[in-house]
Amino acid sequence: MKKVIFAAIFALVAVVAQASSVKDLESSAVIDGSIVVTTDGSVRTTQIDEPEKYGPIAEMVRNAALKWRFQPVLRHGEPVVAKASMHVRVVVKKLSKGRYAARITGATFGDDDLVPTNELRYADSQRVMPIYPAAPAKAGVDATVYVVLRVNRSGRVADAVAEQVNLGSPGAEVLARRYRRAFAEAALEAARKWTFKVPTTGELAARSDWTARVPINFHIESPRHGDAVPVWQTYVPGPYTPAPWVHRPGQDAGDAIAEGALQTDGTGPVLLSKPDQG
Repeated sequence: MKKVIFAAIFALVAVVAQASSVKDLESSAVIDGSIVVTTDGSVRTTQIDEPEKYGPIAEMVRNAALKWRFQPVLRHGEPVVAKASMHVRVVVKKLSKGRYAARITGATFGDDDLVPTNELRYADSQRVMPIYPAAPAKAGVDATVYVVLRVNRSGRVADAVAEQVNLGSPGAEVLARRYRRAFAEAALEAARKWTFKVPTTGELAARSDWTARVPINFHIESPRHGDAVPVWQTYVPGPYTPAPWVHRPGQDAGDAIAEGALQTDGTGPVLLSKPDQG
């Protein structure tokens, strides 16, 4: 287990000394891969992309995935074998007396068997990007904002909510609330201007609107690391605010979306198991 969590512990140590509330710190990574789901909803095979980046954590995720159960994937009303992309969030948290715990907190899936017209796609490759808020930028604070969007049939954003804002640095709670609000407002201001190509084929095409999730990163370039984003990221998780129109809030694990990806609700197989259990 020590090898499994060593990389995450190393990331935590760098900021623990400066933390005003160490108990709130987490270190996590999104592990990308793929699965093949059989006609009865069991997992036939699973593969982790670049497993060497995660060490034994990759094996932990692979073993968990092989025990998952899914709602059978249907094509024309009949269950089929389906391959899907997989994105799994693993979190490491500091416990007492120098101990750490690693757990799977969420997973999202994309349908690799479907053509892009079955899901939402960005209509403009040159999307409006958010402006970094002045106060947290001056303080050297970065963040990830997990945004959920409701897109109408014209491809425009009808509603948007910042489900969660994770800060890259701990600090006084009054400042943390201010920074989270600033990051959320900046992310939503940009996201509301985006346009999308809506599904025109498949089961989602008949809907009147669609829900999509996307992580928006605010990252200050480090002279040491440049623009490279580390595999393991340490942060203080913010409170979760579900979108009012989502029927199963929290079910789709918005923070388990691949870096820079757009996740359309209703694509990919539906996981019936808890992500950390078979």
